[in-house]
Amino acid sequence: MFKKLVGLFIALCLLGGLQTQALAAGAGEKCNSTGKIVVVGTSRLVCAKVGTTKVWVALDSSSFTAPVITSVAIAPSSTLTYYLTGQIIHVVITFDTGVLVTGVPQIFLDSDTIGKMSYVGGSGSQSLLFSYVTMAGDVDNVGFGLKANSLVLNGGTIKSLNGTAATLTHPGIAKSTTRKLGPTAPSGTTTVTTVATTATTVATTATTIATTTTTTVASSAAPKITAITFKEPGAKWIVGQNVQVKVTFDLPVLVTGSPYIGLLSDGINKVLYLEGSGGTSLIFSYTVLAGDIDNTGVGMAADAFVLNGGKIISSSGVAAVLTHAAIARSSLRKIAAS
Repeated sequence: MFKKLVGLFIALCLLGGLQTQALAAGAGEKCNSTGKIVVVGTSRLVCAKVGTTKVWVALDSSSFTAPVITSVAIAPSSTLTYYLTGQIIHVVITFDTGVLVTGVPQIFLDSDTIGKMSYVGGSGSQSLLFSYVTMAGDVDNVGFGLKANSLVLNGGTIKSLNGTAATLTHPGIAKSTTRKLGPTAPSGTTTVTTVATTATTVATTATTIATTTTTTVASSAAPKITAITFKEPGAKWIVGQNVQVKVTFDLPVLVTGSPYIGLLSDGINKVLYLEGSGGTSLIFSYTVLAGDIDNTGVGMAADAFVLNGGKIISSSGVAAVLTHAAIARSSLRKIAAS
């Protein structure tokens, strides 16, 4: 009898611990063990991996509430800024819970000369990033804002982690003289240069986006390469993996077209521009195909950049200096079939 009572006591303690954990859980909150199911009130939650984060997801349709927009922001929005041709305007839309995005939704600026902005990142988080790169002819001497209720799906979807369509109504942002744009900034005006980020880090909160944006006086200096490195494979790349090169500049650069970097290799000959325009680091990449073999090891000759009809320039339009040192071929960078 004593052993039974002890066993019952332990079971009740464990059950109590489970209930405490369950009561602390909520849809969209982080969890630890994928596949674990808990009960909170009348709702059942399962721990599932969304993107790179484990979160509680409701299993009961009664808990499938529609995400709603809690804030909209133009980053940066509180300092005197002037956007030049080729620079990037960012808008951050924040929901009350995490959302998943498919396709390319759009949102519309309130301006006489520019309009729609396209979704670029944030799926799986509460904040979505929309961007627009200013083009020749984009002029706004009044100052732009954001149109209310202008978020459209454009054939895509924005849904909760449980698949419930989000409510897309949102407030507008008034036009402001702190957000003008044109081909040339007036003398003494501060221009905005946006630091590039990836979709995985770009949309956490509006504050994070704002902190990745800095203001600087337009410069006539030519960007220069400060470092060029391979993303080392540790021995070899195999079919389906990416040979990547990171190029770091001393100033943010804008990229147009499809520049590439020539390689020294028996199996492949170049890596194509992939991402990074607007920031100080560019990524060039090549996906290994069947038949791409290099038993010696990949390297790079000095000054191996090829613009290929494109451009790499500063935010004020000055062409970057693309000279760089060679990288010797290495047995730690081979390419094999498997």
